[in-house]
Amino acid sequence: MNGIMTPRGLPLMAALVACAALFVPIGPGIAAHAGGAAAGAAVSQRLLQGYARSDCACGGIDVFHQPRDANLACEIARIACRHAARIAAEIGLQRIDQIAIVIAPGGDAFAQLHAGRLPEWGEAFADPARMLIGIDAARVVASPRPLRTVVLHELSHLFFEQRTGGAHSPAWLLEGIAMRQSGEWRLEDEWNLALSVWRGDLPRLGDLWGAFPRPADQAAMAYRISHAAVERLIGDRTETIVTLTAFLRDSGDFERAFLLTFGESTEDFEARFHATLERRYRRVSVLLHVSPYWLAVAAMFLVVYAIKRYRTRRKLAAWDLEDGE
Repeated sequence: MNGIMTPRGLPLMAALVACAALFVPIGPGIAAHAGGAAAGAAVSQRLLQGYARSDCACGGIDVFHQPRDANLACEIARIACRHAARIAAEIGLQRIDQIAIVIAPGGDAFAQLHAGRLPEWGEAFADPARMLIGIDAARVVASPRPLRTVVLHELSHLFFEQRTGGAHSPAWLLEGIAMRQSGEWRLEDEWNLALSVWRGDLPRLGDLWGAFPRPADQAAMAYRISHAAVERLIGDRTETIVTLTAFLRDSGDFERAFLLTFGESTEDFEARFHATLERRYRRVSVLLHVSPYWLAVAAMFLVVYAIKRYRTRRKLAAWDLEDGE
């Protein structure tokens, strides 16, 4: 589903107000586009029964919650309002449609939001057709994932779809970009990626164009390889995301957009990427069968991860500094 669902037959006064609020600033260098309807208008009013609009919301982003989750709603609103402009700009989006973030208490309330489309381990989802982000309050509070990671991941999905007009893209690319933009990578991910290569059970990118596997362990590996593929594809050239989404928006053809951006087909990239993983981790697997080297290899991974983590923290600190300025 592409675009935003809006109710027909808006009263004249509501239409005038919506037009007056056509551009609502939410950050430097970018504006929110109300699209002719208030935030949450595309969301069924039946789904919002019992929810209140948070006073912490900013222009362009509305947050709806139940009374007990008022503090959580304020924190989510703060994260979204602070980082939305950066996430959108990295994708090449210059105008953001109005966003509704709905925080469900969990259980049936969250299932009602996503209509059963998420697996049982799902914490949050993005619905570009309604410019809606749904969040399971119970799960995100108990999850080891930082709240900021969850919010930024879903914002990335919304903005990518809006930027490309809903043109079809492989799931591995969408999830890899969302993980990259949300700073989502841990030592556990690096280690399990290596283990999967050593065991020979790593999924191929060609198998991750559609929905990810529903079992949690298989889905986790699909996310890991997606992040590794996007990191390999983009590296330090963040501007290539803007180029790719521009070609995809204009052509509607992902294979063509990929070729124009990176100079190779997705099949060629997949072959090169998997060969790189094999070379990187297979050599180490030989050492793992020799017990004296086990601790040395584990220490090596810790050092490599520490370096990556340090660089990531510096980047996040720079973002926060820019936000403060």
